[in-house]
Amino acid sequence: MPTLRHIAITVVENTQGAYRWRLIELDEAGWRVLREQPRPVRSYKAAMAAGLLQLQGMIDDLDVGPVEEEVEATPAAKKGPSFGFGFGLPALD
Repeated sequence: MPTLRHIAITVVENTQGAYRWRLIELDEAGWRVLREQPRPVRSYKAAMAAGLLQLQGMIDDLDVGPVEEEVEATPAAKKGPSFGFGFGLPALD
């Protein structure tokens, strides 16, 4: 059975009113930044929603969660975002 990765999302406020999401992962050495939002947004809510979408995009099966990659003969189909954790989903163009 694959091992569940310890990934968390956090929001930082670099300057007042400038929020960025960060995806961090716990490993043997402690927490490390996996990804970070390149440009700040004006609200915590917007940063959290964007970060959650990034995390969801990293997960092949949202029912299982982020797991260590295994060597497979055929890659699993990737699911798109199916929920927004109460922060909403972006409008589709």
